[in-house]
Amino acid sequence: MIGDKPLLVPIVSIDHDRDRYMIQVELPGVRREDIDLEVTETSFCIHADKADAAIIGCYFLAHPVNVDEADAAFDGRMLNVQIPFKGPIRGRTVEVREGTMDFAQVSPRRVDLREISGNRPP
Repeated sequence: MIGDKPLLVPIVSIDHDRDRYMIQVELPGVRREDIDLEVTETSFCIHADKADAAIIGCYFLAHPVNVDEADAAFDGRMLNVQIPFKGPIRGRTVEVREGTMDFAQVSPRRVDLREISGNRPP
């Protein structure tokens, strides 16, 4: 609780394409002037007050963003935020094959430890 108000966690949807994050935060019963949105290179935090509760949430972002180009709009219920990445995401498509994987297998690599000749600490 903050003061006498209960704390609520907002419903948040975070999506992205190769250029930016597209974030939606559900804030029913909140006025635009009662929303605080803070964006860092690796996270964003929302704090909004309404008559009967405080809505608070902080979220980490997997990719660094350009804070100076963040944009936000509120339509009376949904806060929409767009934040471009510092650079485009470049990944590699991995083909998915049929079958199973046994993660308990012994690694085919082996490390041999050899005693070093010479002075050894006691």
